[in-house]
Amino acid sequence: MKKDNVPFFHNIGVQSSDFEEARCFINSRIDDREVSPLSASGSAENLLTWQPLGGTTLFGAQWSEKVHIQSDTQSTFHAVLVLSGSIRCNTLNQDITANSLLLIAPGKLADLVWEKSTKAVVISLSRQSLIDHLGVPGLELLRDTTTLVPDNHQDAQLVKNGIECLAQQHQICRGNIDISIQKQWENLLLAQLSNQLHRPGMENPTILPGRIRLATDWILAHIKEPMSVCDLLRITGASRRSLESGFRTYLNTTPAKFILCHKLKGVREILRSNPDISIGDAAFSYSFNHLSHFTRQYQEAFGELPSETLRQYREVTCILPKKARRRAV
Repeated sequence: MKKDNVPFFHNIGVQSSDFEEARCFINSRIDDREVSPLSASGSAENLLTWQPLGGTTLFGAQWSEKVHIQSDTQSTFHAVLVLSGSIRCNTLNQDITANSLLLIAPGKLADLVWEKSTKAVVISLSRQSLIDHLGVPGLELLRDTTTLVPDNHQDAQLVKNGIECLAQQHQICRGNIDISIQKQWENLLLAQLSNQLHRPGMENPTILPGRIRLATDWILAHIKEPMSVCDLLRITGASRRSLESGFRTYLNTTPAKFILCHKLKGVREILRSNPDISIGDAAFSYSFNHLSHFTRQYQEAFGELPSETLRQYREVTCILPKKARRRAV
């Protein structure tokens, strides 16, 4: 990836001096943002490119003018890797220079001033892929601040190297990277960012007090069976109050929600790996006996109906060649 290039140029979303067109493109693929030019030198074009990676999306960006970008509260993690030039992060009151990485957590606002002609890659991480990769029930456990990773930090260097390799593959494939390969890149990117995603003091959320660990291990080992909080009280010998308190303190959830989360994740994995299964059979295999109730809970957890999950995977298997299909499964 040459310094003068914006990566992912085979997938151009916007190449125009119209800032409203650029704003509409961004907001159709990422949390809502306001884009306000702070200078006006004339006819230069904004350039926005993109590359999907499973549920995650990477955007290459170069603005024709100095521009102020503000967002509403974000729903997931976003990272910005500056390739050249600089970006002012108003929330940190710091300049993000070349090869530095800015990480903006869920619940935070993006408030950035891009200098004219600055080139950067914006990474919009998939919320569900992040939860699945880290093995946590929700994003509340993770870092909840806006963070600057300097250019000499190992994590910033790893992300930069990964994006350079991805940009080369994008160029070779002319933007048509196989869907199964996209997922591998997404997993690699999540692994490279993992050190920066954990909340300080929670670098290893799997280290839990004995009874909480016993409860979570038992849940995961018997996740397809009917279970209740009463089963956990019997298995751990803990009182309801101490068990509830432990789950809130160390996992930021309740025992009942932890059980539901992992049962729903199990059904989702079946729907994504077996296009021939019925939604009812997938739900019943994890002890969901009321399909309408299950459907509502699934939609609340993943933002889509189980039928949409199944349809997306069926579409993928129709597109992929036979060998790639076996790898995806």
